[in-house]
Amino acid sequence: MTTKIAKVSNLALHVFRTHSLRVANGGAVFPAVAATASTCDDPEALKHLLSNVATLTLHDVGLDSPFSLPPPSQLNAPVAYMHITENEVFSMGMFILRPGSRIPLHGHPGMFGVIRVMQGSMRCRSFTPLSHDETPVGASTPSDCGGTAVMWCLAAAPDLTVAEPHADRLLGASDRAPCLLTPCTGNLHELTAVEGTVVFLDILSPPYDHDLGTRECLFYREIDLPNSSEVLIESADEAGSVPLQVASQSRTRESSRVYLTEINQPRDYWCELLPYRGPPIS
Repeated sequence: MTTKIAKVSNLALHVFRTHSLRVANGGAVFPAVAATASTCDDPEALKHLLSNVATLTLHDVGLDSPFSLPPPSQLNAPVAYMHITENEVFSMGMFILRPGSRIPLHGHPGMFGVIRVMQGSMRCRSFTPLSHDETPVGASTPSDCGGTAVMWCLAAAPDLTVAEPHADRLLGASDRAPCLLTPCTGNLHELTAVEGTVVFLDILSPPYDHDLGTRECLFYREIDLPNSSEVLIESADEAGSVPLQVASQSRTRESSRVYLTEINQPRDYWCELLPYRGPPIS
């Protein structure tokens, strides 16, 4: 008889196989992602996978309920990870967050992700990365910029990611549906424990690839940059040539954007590995 976690593994292999091959063969990845890479090739199969993930419990992955980590000390990491299985199509494992701990803002380049909280609750702040050619009205070339405008032009620099907020929600064990991220939407997120010890299942397709550097787990932090609409208005005051309607559109468009810079792994975040003692995955 196939166990519930083995069934989820088989479904994930079927659902994400085509997408994983597409990415492996040079398909577009974050931040400029092709539209065809943002959707699942078999939506009904994806729905079936998510419905099966939603039924998983701690018992199905070999954990006691309620589950708790040993008391924290200087030697105990704030987050633990339990590896279940990994292949060229997807990886699957369990994250355990101590009360009040977090997984800092990080990205999933070209990847689908499924999160199912089985214990506790956590806040999930997610952002959708924009491609570099989606520069706002009023942004100009670095050679044309001066003063405050120079800082604004940095928003299009390769080492910065321009993103839009996607969601800020509480994920809990009572949720009816798992949280889904795609290569295009909600692809950057930060997870913070809110209630008790948080335990959640994590499926990623394709897996991170640190060996070849094609899909690395990079960390980010938000930075403050002058709103481009402010630069636009400054230019309009000087030249008197920018229509009010354009300036208004720029304000609306830019008010929802955030600017992220890549950082080293934060010092308050590291993981310890726990052995998986649940049913085997064939």
